[in-house]
Amino acid sequence: MHKKSTLPLNDGRIGNASKKKVLCDKEELVKLLRWHFGYPNFRDKQFDAIQAVLSGRDCFCLMPTGGGKSMCYQIPALAKKTGIVLVVCPLIALMENQVMALKEKGIDAEFLSSTKTADAKNKIHEDLGSGKPSTRLLYVTPELIATPGFMSKLTKIYDRGLLSLVAIDEAHCISTWGHDFRPSYRKLSSLRSHLPDVPILALTATAAPKVQKDVVESLQMQNPLILKSSFNRPNIYYEVRYKDLLDDAYADLSNTIKSMGDVCAIVYCLERSMCDDLSVRLSHNGISCAAYHAGLNNKVRTSVLDDWISSKIQVVVATVAFGDVTEPLVSFRMGIDRKDVRIVCHFNIPKSMESFYQESGRAGRDQLPSTSLLYYGVDDRKKMEFILRNSGSKKLQSSSSQQDSSKRSLTEFNQMVEYCDGSGCRRKRILESFGEQVTASLCGKTCDACRHPNLVARYLEDLKTACVLRQKIGSSPIFITSSTATIDREQLSEFWNRGDEASGSEEEISDSDDGNEVVNNLTRSKLQSRSGVNEKLALLQRAEENFYRNKNTDKQSKKVESNAISDTMRGASRQRLQNALKQAQQRLHNFKIEVETSASLLEEECYKKYGKAGKSFYYSQVASTVRWLTTTSPDNLINRLGAMNASTSISVSPKAENSLTPPAFDPNAKEDTSNELSDNARLETAACAMPLENYSFDTKLPEIPSFSEFVNSRKEKGDQLRDTKKYSPRVEKKMRLE
Repeated sequence: MHKKSTLPLNDGRIGNASKKKVLCDKEELVKLLRWHFGYPNFRDKQFDAIQAVLSGRDCFCLMPTGGGKSMCYQIPALAKKTGIVLVVCPLIALMENQVMALKEKGIDAEFLSSTKTADAKNKIHEDLGSGKPSTRLLYVTPELIATPGFMSKLTKIYDRGLLSLVAIDEAHCISTWGHDFRPSYRKLSSLRSHLPDVPILALTATAAPKVQKDVVESLQMQNPLILKSSFNRPNIYYEVRYKDLLDDAYADLSNTIKSMGDVCAIVYCLERSMCDDLSVRLSHNGISCAAYHAGLNNKVRTSVLDDWISSKIQVVVATVAFGDVTEPLVSFRMGIDRKDVRIVCHFNIPKSMESFYQESGRAGRDQLPSTSLLYYGVDDRKKMEFILRNSGSKKLQSSSSQQDSSKRSLTEFNQMVEYCDGSGCRRKRILESFGEQVTASLCGKTCDACRHPNLVARYLEDLKTACVLRQKIGSSPIFITSSTATIDREQLSEFWNRGDEASGSEEEISDSDDGNEVVNNLTRSKLQSRSGVNEKLALLQRAEENFYRNKNTDKQSKKVESNAISDTMRGASRQRLQNALKQAQQRLHNFKIEVETSASLLEEECYKKYGKAGKSFYYSQVASTVRWLTTTSPDNLINRLGAMNASTSISVSPKAENSLTPPAFDPNAKEDTSNELSDNARLETAACAMPLENYSFDTKLPEIPSFSEFVNSRKEKGDQLRDTKKYSPRVEKKMRLE
């Protein structure tokens, strides 16, 4: 790798003894900027921050995302012939990316983290301990600085006059008022006592006035230069879409990304499962994407990040922040080094304006036109409110500070809600939340509320109407549905709730189909077009009228239809009875029977008896038959099958000698259901010699016991057996023989 030579500059080394500060002219610093980074000139507050730290002064720098905060400590590192700039960074991935980029530019930079091998760490420490270290920038995590071992080495470097600057990136993590507070950042307050003469540079893109003050006080910054840039990102177009008014938010997002072409994009979600689901849906629509969240191991996350940065994949679907063992906070929003992100989508509402600003700020860092798109849903809002309200319930429930924190979180979240469902310029709302007083004219129609005010106003009215109707529907029991999904998966229960069956006869439950029709119609029509708005309003009015109209005939037919027994249900019951008959064959292994035909006869009997009564009674009868098969004798089984269909040629062949004397049933014997398939495979189901007609069917059929009778009978037999054992060992032996 070709290494660029360092431009000749004045020696700006900070000597702890003399405390002499040598400044570089702006022209010399611009040369460094052009030579190493290719930028023609400094932006906004960059030069002021660089001059401050080169003069040995503390500096708090507030710049928007994409404002070039890294130049504020990378240029000072190059402006000195000797000395090390220590950079505190919250993310290992960010450190790796920045160090790699600096090395490609010929700048000596290293990072220390848990991902480094022991040999690589030893090599870096050897260089730091040498008389003239080659490392110009050293990136570390706040957790590493908190360790006594590293602080001892850092103090030695300082005592030799080789530590020129401490730069703290994402400094808002220090403040308990910040949206990304980290306890390890709070421990950085010890830097001032260990390194009293080293200037501290605190950098952040999002910090409200309270956070700014907290950061300065926590780091014990001495007479710092406070630099604040405007939070305005004029190249970003802000838009909100309403999930409750969309037919399919997933499809809408997919179509939006595809309509922009092969552009780089980030999609933020609240949960890991949502990340995975959305990633799969986008992939099915032909968009190259991958999920990025805490459920993935480090190698997979690194691979996803590398593929995205190198443009191998177009979209990354990420959670906003998550923690693991190696990194207390891993986030796909802080310092991701890719400048050509054209669109950032929030599929769930963020928890605060600070979070939203930083995440949406990933777009357009190259100053080219970009988009921030937020999908707002009422359910998402309620979910986030619940999370924030209960975030401290497990810890310090009675603590007033915890209650204050929860209230503060809800207050910050309400700013996001107002951003989504409030009227007026969205850009103005963002800037005012950070204390900037601006006029709406600043936007210049770079948000949907300013570009299409009438359309957005209609959407908000439609959203209110939908919420009111939804509230009315949600207050009645109309969403009780009878799905056959569990039946199709054979997740059947032997027992049923008579209360459920009784409630099924009530009239209000039949309204469920009306309610579902209203909701389905509500989501079937898109409101994101001018023509669809009026149609939707008319549809809502008709739906509400139909909801309150009493249609007894329709209700009755719907109730019958929902309670009907389908062929799929009957097939599942036949399969269940087949399994029970096979188990009976295992238990009564002295005869053979046609399992499928017998199961069909038993199911037909259940259907004839209770098919018209409804699903619950039908399933109850099937379950009773299954229980009966676990206790019945061969004679009873033969008699019952023959009584159901005397003309059916179902053959039963007992063993020659014991055909009419089946073994006694032991009520305490355990049923062996293990290896059911292998046992059933050994059973023969072919017809046998002795026809069923040779048996007499005059015997009275036994009644099928109810579940409670079945349980009580087994209990009584068990008690009798215990009494017999107690009083007569000989009887016990005899029963075993029988």
